Amino acid sequence: MKNIWSIICEKSSIDAQTNLLSLFNCIEEVQLMIDRKKMSKNDKLVIPFNLQLISFWTIEDDTRENLAEIKIDLVDPKGEVLNEFSVGLKAKKGEKRLRSITNMQGIQITEGGRYYYRILQKKGTKFEVASETPLDVNLSYKILDNNPSGK
Repeated sequence: MKNIWSIICEKSSIDAQTNLLSLFNCIEEVQLMIDRKKMSKNDKLVIPFNLQLISFWTIEDDTRENLAEIKIDLVDPKGEVLNEFSVGLKAKKGEKRLRSITNMQGIQITEGGRYYYRILQKKGTKFEVASETPLDVNLSYKILDNNPSGK
């Protein structure tokens, strides 16, 4: 199997009659306002929102069943792997392409910058990078006033 493209979105839908895929709220960048009191430089923060990583794969040999072991890493701007998902893909004999949809609840961040969802495919005994999908995280810091009345 070969990864052709991957995209991050909020949700997707597959039409049962036509098998057409619709993507909703595609995400390339996230703007976040963080309370400086709640996050120090060494913290990891989980931002609670639902995401889907959708990938399109082509099948190189459709004369047989194709199985692939996939690993998806969330990599922060410093190159540290923050989270890892394992996915098994299966294409039946005769299938020429495959879509994979990975649901994620939230994203873990360490700082502002460019994050990557790195898709790795097992080739033999090792995992090789199949693709990387960027997600820019822009942070603004604010000290939120917990006592707006001034008392």
